[in-house]
Amino acid sequence: MAARIIYNPTAGNGRAVHVLESVKPFLEKFDVEIVETQGPGHATQLAQEVADIEDMTVVSLGGDGTHHEVINGLMPSGKAIFSVIPAGTGNDFVRMLRYPKALDQMVDTALRGPHQWFDLGHIDGQYFLTVAGAGFDAEVAGWVNQRKKQGNGTWVFIRGILYNAFGYRPQPMTVTLQEATRSQNTFMIAIGNTQYYAGGMKICPEANPHDGEFQVVWIEGISPWQVFPLLARVFRGSHVSRKVVKTFPAASLTLEGPKALWVHADGELIGHLPVTVKTVPKAIRVRVGSMEQDAP
Repeated sequence: MAARIIYNPTAGNGRAVHVLESVKPFLEKFDVEIVETQGPGHATQLAQEVADIEDMTVVSLGGDGTHHEVINGLMPSGKAIFSVIPAGTGNDFVRMLRYPKALDQMVDTALRGPHQWFDLGHIDGQYFLTVAGAGFDAEVAGWVNQRKKQGNGTWVFIRGILYNAFGYRPQPMTVTLQEATRSQNTFMIAIGNTQYYAGGMKICPEANPHDGEFQVVWIEGISPWQVFPLLARVFRGSHVSRKVVKTFPAASLTLEGPKALWVHADGELIGHLPVTVKTVPKAIRVRVGSMEQDAP
């Protein structure tokens, strides 16, 4: 079995460099090619080169932004098997994979662990693994992406929340779902293929990347003073019980609002409203830990 590791040396403010050096001793027993990205978008190109090889495992060594690029190179073919070695700022996708923490076991799982079919999200020409959305979280994502060199992990996202909380104003948004349309003043809307984003925030606690649907979390317009008590609940996923939060499943939806509003996917800014978001059921095989291998 052959594998290609797509390595982003800038991920995690240089953390990926140390992760790669740490895992190299465990790679010697595998038929592995390591290729380094040279800039934004290059990971997509490197993944495209091997996307049609069915017995190829493509490992993204970086953060969720790198994973986002790699998955967009592997799709729409979806023939190669995808896996990750986390080395980024948030590392939210790997939380769904049950990888061992020990590096040697993590490498073994990433390269020859069992695989399971995962749904993906698709939004105006791009695929995503975790969560897409618009509103306050997209503004925070933009702030974080400009300042990743200032820190890693959850803390940099918390700084982004603190910085943006008092300057952001809720915006009118409209959701169309199965020909039904609803509008409301909106703090943010999150469309979850998986549960986590922003370094461990459980924004979509019921999202399941195997059920063919998103969990949509729609937070109505709230004051700056309501932001922090609500977001404190997000780490536990208990925010969805609040009156200002509505949740519902959706396989596809259209989101409209002010055209200047950013849209993010996997923490990356990908465009502006309006957008149409759809699930792609069983889109790609992903190596996982401690689970039965699915039949193709």
